Amino acid sequence: MNIIFLLGAVQAFFFGVLLLDKGKNRLSQKLLLLFFSIIGLVLIEHYFFQRKVIFEYPHLMGITYTFPIILGPILFFYTKSLVNEHGLISFRSFLLHAMPFLLVTTFLFYDFYFLSPHEKLIYYEKETQGQTSFFFFIAEFLINFSIPFYSIVSLILLKKHLRQIKKSYSNTENIDLNWLKIVLICMVFVSFVSVLMGLLSDFFNFISFESGDNLMYTALTIIIYFLGYYGIKQKPILSTENPIFQIETSPSLKPKYANSSLKDGEKEKLIQRLTNSMDNEKPYLNESLTLKELADKLETTPNNLSQIINEKFSKNFYEFINEYRINEVKRLLSDPKYAHYSMIGIAFDCGFNSKSTFNSVFKQITGKTPSEFKKSAFDLSD
Repeated sequence: MNIIFLLGAVQAFFFGVLLLDKGKNRLSQKLLLLFFSIIGLVLIEHYFFQRKVIFEYPHLMGITYTFPIILGPILFFYTKSLVNEHGLISFRSFLLHAMPFLLVTTFLFYDFYFLSPHEKLIYYEKETQGQTSFFFFIAEFLINFSIPFYSIVSLILLKKHLRQIKKSYSNTENIDLNWLKIVLICMVFVSFVSVLMGLLSDFFNFISFESGDNLMYTALTIIIYFLGYYGIKQKPILSTENPIFQIETSPSLKPKYANSSLKDGEKEKLIQRLTNSMDNEKPYLNESLTLKELADKLETTPNNLSQIINEKFSKNFYEFINEYRINEVKRLLSDPKYAHYSMIGIAFDCGFNSKSTFNSVFKQITGKTPSEFKKSAFDLSD
């Protein structure tokens, strides 16, 4: 078991070196580097603890005790930096979220870190025997619930991000951050399991407290590999060049398109140009089609086109384009010339770039899976 924690620490620092080697000065990479560095230090201390090295060198004891408190905010700001790459993340905002970590760490400097090695061992012995001060109840609460709290907040942010990108992208593959969603869900699950195991050890003596710690640190080691692989290869998603992603700085009670310059006559003309283009030129066959590209093609602005799609068709851009793609798939399925094509081959020809996305969208629009629809279509033809 000990070797797992050591390998996890080495891997965390290795991913950190890779981030430095990439040389891109993006905020998301800086935050990921900080996350890996802290995780690496936490795992090294736990490795030393398991090997009893801590008790031979008590000055190493508790160095990373408060670090899990800051991991939650780092994870949240990392998520925020990915969905809003050039956005409203300030040092002051980060410092505010880091305040609990700074306060607890400051107290430990006063109460523990400057003790002699012998005094530290006595201090540790009292804590393990349940002679815990009120401060440590607060510290333990922050340590146990910082990561799940900020992970849940980050999941909410990702949900908003998915809604946002569907306003401008017809395919969300590689920009929906599903891999990060999996990481965050795992962090929440493992954190609560670890808390549960801690309660079982502290109040019911059902298991040892080391079992809960080992579970948490083993999960962190696994998450390092997952987060490292996807986090390092993740490219920037949003750009300040796309105005649809700018975040409002103050709430507004105005209707969504209250400031639109489109007149009724202009709306009808744009609707006509849009439907003619979709029916005759079939721009939706382009798997990477974006709102801006289609707006340029129609000689209008992304905001005007988005307004038309929202108001006239009651859909966002993603839904609008993919409904055309599904209708094209259905048309080709009934065409004898495509009888030898596979379902996924037809889907790719119609603008989809992912089997999972195609299956999901097809079921959402038709109420059937592609195979169910194909079977029912053949049954009707017989």
